[in-house]
Amino acid sequence: MQVTHLPGRGLVAAVISSIGVRYDGALGLISTGLYLDLSRVLRNPVDDPTMRCHTGLDDDVHVHVLATPGALELILRTSVQLCALADETPVGRLVRLTVVCQGGRHRGVAAAETVGHLVWEAWGGAYGVDIEHHHIDHPVLTPSNPA
Repeated sequence: MQVTHLPGRGLVAAVISSIGVRYDGALGLISTGLYLDLSRVLRNPVDDPTMRCHTGLDDDVHVHVLATPGALELILRTSVQLCALADETPVGRLVRLTVVCQGGRHRGVAAAETVGHLVWEAWGGAYGVDIEHHHIDHPVLTPSNPA
């Protein structure tokens, strides 16, 4: 697992997790909070041989995913929902978002990172945000429904 920690002047207030739904035990990683399923939406970089072994932390993959029509709108809406949930959550309690894609290396990682940075910026750095990528180091999966 890799973690991106965005520090805040206060405690960590949000944890965003990206997971690959096709891995055994992945569904057990889903906790309370919001859930964003990208397993059938957004451009999948695994289909491009030049990006297949990269991750959503790499610029080429990140740009590719966010260039999908509707991707930025979906990510912006999700960040607004996470901020709204945080507004209704008692201080000291975490808000959580789980972002799911097929293999947990590309789309989910790029989206989780973007949401995390948007939320952190919306809070003006007042609170920390942790972004956990549970399957980013796992092998690239073969497509579940090859053409």
